[in-house]
Amino acid sequence: MARPLWWATAFVQRHRTALLVSSCTGLFGAQVSYHLIPDPVVQWFYQYWPQGQPAPVSSELQSLFQEVLQDIGVPSGHRYQTFITFTFQPVSAGFPRLPAGAVVGIPASFLGSSVINTEHPVVIHGQTVDWQSPPGTRLINALSLSHDAQKFALAREVVYLESSTAALQALPAPVCLAGTWALSVSAKHALGLYGGPMNLRAAFNLVAAVAGFVAYAFCTDSLTFALEGWLDRRTASVSASYTQGGVEFYEKVLSGNLALRGLLGRQGEKLYTPSGNIVPRHWFRIKHLPYTTRRDSLLQMWRVALNPGHS
Repeated sequence: MARPLWWATAFVQRHRTALLVSSCTGLFGAQVSYHLIPDPVVQWFYQYWPQGQPAPVSSELQSLFQEVLQDIGVPSGHRYQTFITFTFQPVSAGFPRLPAGAVVGIPASFLGSSVINTEHPVVIHGQTVDWQSPPGTRLINALSLSHDAQKFALAREVVYLESSTAALQALPAPVCLAGTWALSVSAKHALGLYGGPMNLRAAFNLVAAVAGFVAYAFCTDSLTFALEGWLDRRTASVSASYTQGGVEFYEKVLSGNLALRGLLGRQGEKLYTPSGNIVPRHWFRIKHLPYTTRRDSLLQMWRVALNPGHS
């Protein structure tokens, strides 16, 4: 047992720089891999299949998406492909500047009444939706978005793809790994641990790994908060109608979450807060900006746009 451990330790010490570079590269590549080949990977997970066939993107939704691209000023050479997703919000992946392009999933609810059919049973988290109940009626209303709200939801995904935010979000993991390694090696040299017992170095490495994970979690969540706020503000700045659409979009998201909270009973209370935000899964991490904060930020922008002299 001691001999293999000694051999592994010697191997790591001899090739630690190469191992660090390959680990950082692997972490970065793993996080952007599905953005490099978004078609058909994203469709496999999110494609809406209503009757054994993928739902086609209607000409109205194609026109809506092209309108969004024109409003944002996307160059004609950038590649985009759309499909219908079963999710309540749009999904996206890819890099429009690359040959593989990017894909944007448009929620099936954007198709209108042809999808939101109260005659067919719908199961969410194992619970059949009672469309006649107050939460069921509220959910139907939350799924019905105006033209401006739909444009904001799609434009936010386009801004996300055009800004290559996915590559920026993949940076904290390799940066924190490299930083943890560099600081731990420097600290062990400074403390003289390389000349001490292996158990002491192992304990120090464990502490360094925990500290590195905490730093990674803090950096990732902070970056996500900043990027989500920036994406909302950048999308809303296109025009006043986009700002108004953003306010409506987040109002509908909160209303839909509250409807699900009522429909799912005790399980819904574990998933959604009384205000409609998503309950964090980890007590020490909040991975996304609360929907109420995002709505209030856009509401403030809308008020300033309506009354520029009172800003």
